[in-house]
Amino acid sequence: MSKVLTYLGKTNVVTGLGFGTANNYKLMLSAADGLHPISIAPHPWLTRLEAMMVSVIADVAECVDLSSERTAFIFSTTKGNIANLSTDIPEPQSNIFLHNMAMRVCRAVGYKGNPIVVSNACISGVLAVIIAHRLLQANLYDDIVVVGGDEMTEFTTSGFMAFKSVSSQPCRPYDAQRDGLSLGEAAGAILLTQHKEKSEGIVLAGGAASNDANHISGPSRTGEPLAEAMKQAMKEAHVAPTDISFVNAHGTATIYNDEMESKAMALAELSSCPINSLKPFIGHTLGASGVVEIAIAAEELKHGVLIGTKGFEHIGTPVELNVSASNRALSMKHCLKSASGFGGCNAAIVLSKEEYAHSSPTTKKKTPIIRSIKSCTMQNGQMNIDGQIVAQTDANFATFARDIYHQTEANLKFFKMSNLCKMGYLAAEYMMGGAVEQPYSTAIVLSNRSASLDADLLHWRIQKVDNQPASPAAFVYTLANIVMGEIAIRHQIKGETTFFIADTPADDVATNYAHLLLNQGKYQYVLTGWCELLADQYNLHLELLTNK
Repeated sequence: MSKVLTYLGKTNVVTGLGFGTANNYKLMLSAADGLHPISIAPHPWLTRLEAMMVSVIADVAECVDLSSERTAFIFSTTKGNIANLSTDIPEPQSNIFLHNMAMRVCRAVGYKGNPIVVSNACISGVLAVIIAHRLLQANLYDDIVVVGGDEMTEFTTSGFMAFKSVSSQPCRPYDAQRDGLSLGEAAGAILLTQHKEKSEGIVLAGGAASNDANHISGPSRTGEPLAEAMKQAMKEAHVAPTDISFVNAHGTATIYNDEMESKAMALAELSSCPINSLKPFIGHTLGASGVVEIAIAAEELKHGVLIGTKGFEHIGTPVELNVSASNRALSMKHCLKSASGFGGCNAAIVLSKEEYAHSSPTTKKKTPIIRSIKSCTMQNGQMNIDGQIVAQTDANFATFARDIYHQTEANLKFFKMSNLCKMGYLAAEYMMGGAVEQPYSTAIVLSNRSASLDADLLHWRIQKVDNQPASPAAFVYTLANIVMGEIAIRHQIKGETTFFIADTPADDVATNYAHLLLNQGKYQYVLTGWCELLADQYNLHLELLTNK
């Protein structure tokens, strides 16, 4: 039986350079400047970001049956409509909720299904593509449209400025004089499909994700977890490092990210491979970056010309990299795209020209039996482990969490965490029982409705009510996936960490994906479930699943 190939169909992007994938590729080859806001026509009932997303979906959606249950939409974003955030708790129907935002976009383009939403820091776009690939490989869908989008806002800009990670000049990835990133905004859409006739000549051949289990806002010191994701992506694609024509890296131009990536390239045996970053042209576009950069990487593969890394002059990483400011004509077969983000998350995919993609025979494997090892619920002042009450109180969540903490041997960093992180961290403390024996054999897959909105409100109130400058300590928790980063660090989990946004726990998106990972043999253990907290309302239900 032949392996089902995942084809890249039509793509579309909008960036500070303009509209269209081919147009953006052409302008990057000419070293054009796209480090400025996008000019987008206002929509009568959509937000600016939603209008950006609709503008790129329209052409791509023409290739699929929007009424079919075999068609899916996956959205990737870090902050969505955060520009509309006030200091008040939003109403349930507010477009500040990421799932509501995705539903509004879907309805605007005529899709009536329930979208899947991924919010996983700066790897969101690449991870969304990996998820789509796995869903197609499982034959759950025929066509999946992956949509990424984020816009520049005072909220995100102030946060990155608080970290002192933003350059006053266009960013210069891997250069000895680099001094920080450039922020940008974009939206992108990619069709991933089982149908060869919809292909644009490129196959998504492999993908993998990992976690540093090192620090929530700083990358690995060694680069080993990113290298592991790269190696696993190449393994699935059946290619060797010498087969990779180029690497389109995350390339933010921050000191520590670029250092880590250079070490990862060496560990993955890719140091001599040509590498580039597209962020000097359009900036770091957060949840859109993976989608947009994959679309451009596909153009580079098809046309045989690698875009130069604008502004690069002299290598400034501890490991020598094959970087050039000039465009380079290359013999193209396969490329690797990588991404890294806050919370220690990493992701990598391999794209192949169709004629070089490996369609190796697959053997039908027996479906493993998946069982629950441990469960935890936390709601209404009560915490249960495997159905047994371990804590109960009438106090608010902060007091409740502190009381549970004092029953554990968790570290003092707990008191600096957001409430969402405290809740997930305490549950995992009871469920995991210390460091895992095989770090890459365990994954974490969580979901909720409000993402990190509780922490978002705190970050925003510091500035708008207290009139204080943005706090790095508060800003880092304004990403939903940080709760998984804290759990990964505590228990040394280096497998995939994926955060979904759903409307209700009944959607089961996290649990269903956890079962998919276990069924496909990606991991032996997955910590999964619902982890929702907003103001003093909280609801957690986690399970530790295994296929062993």
